[in-house]
Amino acid sequence: MSTRKSLVNAHEAVTIERQCEILGVSRSTYYYKAAEQTESERLTEERIKARLDYWHTKMPYLGVRKLKDKLNEESIEIGRKLVKRYMEEMGMYAVYPKPNLSNPNKEHKKYPYLLRNKLIFLPNQVWAVDITYIAMTHGHMYLTAIIDWYSRFIVGWELQRNEVPYRHS
Repeated sequence: MSTRKSLVNAHEAVTIERQCEILGVSRSTYYYKAAEQTESERLTEERIKARLDYWHTKMPYLGVRKLKDKLNEESIEIGRKLVKRYMEEMGMYAVYPKPNLSNPNKEHKKYPYLLRNKLIFLPNQVWAVDITYIAMTHGHMYLTAIIDWYSRFIVGWELQRNEVPYRHS
């Protein structure tokens, strides 16, 4: 809308009303001038954004509603929609495992399954790797295991916490 609004020119021979009609821009949009922020409003916004940044850095898995609750606990009365707008302006979003992680990318090459109809009759002939996501009270962990197909023996395993651990202060 703003690019079409910028095409309207008051110095043209065609009236502003007709230009707005042709471009599909309402005249109220053309004449609208955003109100300037007062110094106190700007400082309040900066303070809220600083607290949002603090809480997002401390607990990046919190979404809009939980961040709003955190700010309200600090006596910063703010609505969910304003928190969402500030988060979008700051490029913040909740970090957590997203659904459909196992869906393949259509652009990736599909490799043939080499073990089809293969007889596994010796230990250490075929190994498999499994990575499992484990939800915890505060965050999550990953369990990686290497399994021998013949004996079903766990050859090796590793337990790793998520990249941003929960720290309670």
